[in-house]
Amino acid sequence: MKRYLFLIALTLLCACGKGNNSDGEDADYSSVSASKLADIPAKDRVMPQIYQVNPKLYGTSGAFGKIQLRLDEIKALGTDVLYLMPVYEQGREKSLGSPYCIRNYKAVNTSYGSLEGLRSLVNAAHAKGMKVMFDWVANHTAWDHPWISEHPDWYVKDGSGNIVSPTADGVWNDVALLDYNSTELRAAMTDAMLYWVKELGIDGYRCDDAHGPSGRQSGPMDEFWISAIAELRSEKADLLMLAESDFTKMYGDGFDIIFSRSSKASLISSFGSGDMSGFVNTAQSALSSAPAPCSPLLFITNHDDATSSTPIKDFKSAEGALAAFLLMRSLPSATMLYGSQEIGYDKTINFFNVINIDWHSNNKLLDVYKKSLSAFAKIPRSGTATVYTAGRAVLVHYSGGSLFAVNLGDKALSVSLPSAVSSSPVKLDAFGWAAKEL
Repeated sequence: MKRYLFLIALTLLCACGKGNNSDGEDADYSSVSASKLADIPAKDRVMPQIYQVNPKLYGTSGAFGKIQLRLDEIKALGTDVLYLMPVYEQGREKSLGSPYCIRNYKAVNTSYGSLEGLRSLVNAAHAKGMKVMFDWVANHTAWDHPWISEHPDWYVKDGSGNIVSPTADGVWNDVALLDYNSTELRAAMTDAMLYWVKELGIDGYRCDDAHGPSGRQSGPMDEFWISAIAELRSEKADLLMLAESDFTKMYGDGFDIIFSRSSKASLISSFGSGDMSGFVNTAQSALSSAPAPCSPLLFITNHDDATSSTPIKDFKSAEGALAAFLLMRSLPSATMLYGSQEIGYDKTINFFNVINIDWHSNNKLLDVYKKSLSAFAKIPRSGTATVYTAGRAVLVHYSGGSLFAVNLGDKALSVSLPSAVSSSPVKLDAFGWAAKEL
């Protein structure tokens, strides 16, 4: 039985008090530009909706329990994968408060809760049909990690024999750089990653700076990932691996998904110019570079980006930010939502710091995110995707028989598509969207 869904985001306009259409006539596009994204059918790609959790946004204590209380809400955002930023014991020596400064890979950060509390969170997420991904920091450790004194040969040293930080500019002075020429280090790191798969049954890892700082350890890191991922998948065959890296070679190392920062940058640029074709070309390149079943990761913010800007600033309003994210979600790729964007949090977030966010400070916007993303999740994406652009509107047609449309402009649009796709114009409100199975 075919399902039909065709909704316009009027609720968001009412909730936020923006997007008034009365200041201009509808734009009518009788012809559009078409671009085939890639030859790989969408059903053959890994395309999860990932929700990134920063435990430091849940106050000074008890983050695991507080996150667990939000699982229904997070699931309602169309979430397939719950991704937790580092949950491990943080270092203290030279510490700046970064969760990526790890003192013990097999111990939890007690300010977040206990191991049993983390186990309860993982089990609860599984019970709700979500996979759980941990954040892994393979490049460096805290200066008070036991390996510093027990295995100094596992670290990169300067000409004087001193252990060094990852970057010469001093930005990462709170951590010490590991040396992946060491086979003993590789074995120990793989063992630590296996621990959480066996102990808690987690479903994957997002691997921080996976190609090594500035690519300086590219060769040894590649060899490590190939070996480690193979061993991890011997324990759990469908383990999901996400590389924080823009290097497409990481697909060859065994990663299912890699970052596409260029897609986000291009989307912001195209949004500003009013011509979405530049973004489409960038997304097309990212998708074409991903062999099946791999895919690039599309997003409009993450914990790094949030330190300097917000989606509301980048896309001029809460409506613009939601439209931008829905556009990403309409493509045949993996997407990630950073926890805080669904409530329109309009301040920058330094992930080194603890913040106690009120997750119900903007329930109207949260409700629209839920309705929009859950609606998108119900429409199947199969077959190959062709993208049509018309000014600020982007329409994605899947040969399997579905259509997604997003208007990133503050004027209502009526877009005519080839008759084989749609026999009637697709009408979109300002910052509106539509999704239907044909």
